[in-house]
Amino acid sequence: MKKKLAVLLVTGILGVTLAACGSGKEQKKNLETAGNESKSEDKIPLKISHHPYLHALPSIYAEDNGLYDEFDYTIDMYAGGPVQNEAIASGAWEVGTTGIGGAVLGCPAYNMKVLGYSCDDTQALDIWVRKDSELAGKDADEMGVRGTAEDWKGKKILCQTGTTCHMTLIATLEHLGLTMNDVEIIDTAVAQSYAAFKAGEADVVCLWSPFGYQAEDVEGWIKVADAGHLGLKMPTLIVATEDAVKNRPEVVQEWLKCYLQSVEELRKDPEGSAQLLYDFEEEEGISMTESAAKRDIETRTFPSLEENKKAFAQDSDGNIAAQEDLLKFADFMISQGKLTEKDKQAMIDNKAVDGTFMANVTLD
Repeated sequence: MKKKLAVLLVTGILGVTLAACGSGKEQKKNLETAGNESKSEDKIPLKISHHPYLHALPSIYAEDNGLYDEFDYTIDMYAGGPVQNEAIASGAWEVGTTGIGGAVLGCPAYNMKVLGYSCDDTQALDIWVRKDSELAGKDADEMGVRGTAEDWKGKKILCQTGTTCHMTLIATLEHLGLTMNDVEIIDTAVAQSYAAFKAGEADVVCLWSPFGYQAEDVEGWIKVADAGHLGLKMPTLIVATEDAVKNRPEVVQEWLKCYLQSVEELRKDPEGSAQLLYDFEEEEGISMTESAAKRDIETRTFPSLEENKKAFAQDSDGNIAAQEDLLKFADFMISQGKLTEKDKQAMIDNKAVDGTFMANVTLD
């Protein structure tokens, strides 16, 4: 049997080495499964989606260690939540992971379902300036933000909108008493933002892992704000499309078990996980040092199955903690004009957080 790994790229991603990827169109490569002579029609078809970062790692582990062998699958890597959400309409994927920003936008727009938590994003979301910036010389306040509102006004900021980077920027500006109208946003994918800032564009850049590590360790840039100090909670999320949940629930359940089994194995072996992450990022054409991979594993932890079950279980009042987290983010987006109260109500009415799948997971 042949498996296909589909990689979706954006123009200018730093260090990409795959051929013919400059157009940003879907690129596919076939991987032979050694020693497996089963026909693809004997296996369960499944379309998986991730971003080329840490929350994809359980799928990479599953692929390498045979946990996905019962599936005839594709894995699509998207540059971020917005383009991943748009792909739902064409049926490009059924299950996967995304950031909380992508989920908050995807749930009301496409009735996407949130099934669980993947790795934490909070410690990986930072805003940076060059050493010669006026902001670099300012002291950080109690929320970790350097500079005053006047210092930030009019700044050109590289930031991928509709993502957790965008949420971090909005929180920073709100803390300073500013809005998005007080700065100039240049909307580019995170990898492109890093490359553009390195080339001298803009005054400020918003990054996530592993680019934040490179900003500090390689470029010597100065952090001027971060999600952690701002009190944001930024989990990445395990998700499925409405169609998959309604029409293929048993497949969604089996995939979730495989993904979470991989999470447990990764949690047991931090050193091996760091090496796998380093190799994965290198294959995806994303520059990452081995020390950065270790830091990612140490700081952006995956929750245990027990922690996930607790977060996605209903309490005595019928509330789900994970849904409250999602709705808090929806409120934040509403305050910034990115969502409406109608969107939030749709998330509630359509049960955007579905804890039934997590409740049914048992691991070997």
